[in-house]
Amino acid sequence: MAAFLVLLLALAAQAPPPEDALAARSRAAKELMAAGRYAEAAAAYRELVKAVPGDALLLVNLGMALHLAGKDQDAIAPLESAVRRQPESLPGNLFLGASRLRLGREEDAVAPLQKAVKLDPASVDARSMLAEALLALDRRPEAEPHLRRLTELAPSDPAVWFNLGQTYEDLAGETVEAMVDRDPESTFSLVLAADARLRGGQRTAAFHLYHDALERRPGMRGVHASVAGIYRAAGHADWAAIEEEREHRLPPPDCPRAVLECLFSAGKYHDVVVAASEPGAKTSERSYWLARAYDALATRAFDRLAALPPSAFSYERRAQVARDQRRYAESIDDWRKAIAKAPGDPRLQTELAVTLRLNQDFAGAQRVLEELVRAAPDEPGPSYLLGDVLLAQQQPERAIPWLEKAVRIDSEEPHAQGALGRAYALVGRPADAIPHLKQALPVDMDGSLRLQLARAYQAAGQTELAQAARKDYEEFRKAAQAETADDSLPPPEGSGPASSPRRP
Repeated sequence: MAAFLVLLLALAAQAPPPEDALAARSRAAKELMAAGRYAEAAAAYRELVKAVPGDALLLVNLGMALHLAGKDQDAIAPLESAVRRQPESLPGNLFLGASRLRLGREEDAVAPLQKAVKLDPASVDARSMLAEALLALDRRPEAEPHLRRLTELAPSDPAVWFNLGQTYEDLAGETVEAMVDRDPESTFSLVLAADARLRGGQRTAAFHLYHDALERRPGMRGVHASVAGIYRAAGHADWAAIEEEREHRLPPPDCPRAVLECLFSAGKYHDVVVAASEPGAKTSERSYWLARAYDALATRAFDRLAALPPSAFSYERRAQVARDQRRYAESIDDWRKAIAKAPGDPRLQTELAVTLRLNQDFAGAQRVLEELVRAAPDEPGPSYLLGDVLLAQQQPERAIPWLEKAVRIDSEEPHAQGALGRAYALVGRPADAIPHLKQALPVDMDGSLRLQLARAYQAAGQTELAQAARKDYEEFRKAAQAETADDSLPPPEGSGPASSPRRP
């Protein structure tokens, strides 16, 4: 009998409270949510879920409250349970995707966010988070239509235009890279390589690439105009006029055959993307117009960003452009303006530190990076950059612990490997330096890592390897010097006697 009474008491304790009590507790939980007291609301909903187990709406509310309280790991279980019971729940899918995304589980976030977008195509939050997840996974072609739709749903949001422009730039870069890998010597590859050099301020290198392209395809439209721009920037208006006249004399494209070029000339860049992306052979010509269309779409998106009121995103874009053009002082100013609009953003602070480093302001970069490593001690980027800045100030002993930490966290980062190898070499540890220098060779742009590797082999007593490394360094330097041997601009062919050219 005693055991039976105990069982009855237990069952009574588990029975749901009266309906009016549930309603009152539900109202109280809603009021807590409305007041922004999410942790208290989560506790209230947890009690309601215990009282009415399996109720999909209560499970969604519990998950929402936990997500808004910053407890995403705890939010996932009730949200998953709610979506299993009610697959068409918009808030259930939305907040499940949001919690997974915040936890860095982008792959798992995609499906519920796709469902949320399907359930509410006009939801800016759902579509924004879906685009964010897809971009994090490098699935840019899938993200692009969502970003484009967001420009219609939220045309005054600078983040949308910034992300769309960045996506188009990345798609253009991927298209060019694939084309160059497939057909590096094609005329179209040469022109796109010249365009990239010109954007980076390398006018002479761009000129010679354009010249090579014209030798192979004299009638290629747009190239004479690009050469004219280089001449004009170098102070040769007379030579520029010759190239402009040659561009003007070229016949218009035969649109039935040059469909992509005609669509591009008409400003129908999306149509170019659609047509060039159709199934079929990946020709260099199709890739060329696809890359140019992506670049044009990026420019259009960034122009829209610039037309909005100043924001962290508009200043970030200005800072990127100035840095790419080596106008570091302007870039630094714009990074600081971006940070003022979004204080505490570690990504912007990192970009500021990188630009300070490029501007040789090592002490300024060090101050920013010391703050970053205090705030995020487990992130490899700030640790590597701080070690690199200390190394630039001839402090290898102080740099080594930071660089070791960066490599320990992310052993695949070649720049950190190279910096650690240099630091070891400078403190007389050549054997320790060698494996790190070898791993960094793919990012050796000036030959310095190859030279350092040769010296490390020599110091470690590995004479044959030192000789091979020295030979590799010398061949690398010869190739680099050959590319920059002629830094003057010759006059247009057939233009008669030339005045002495001004170096660009």
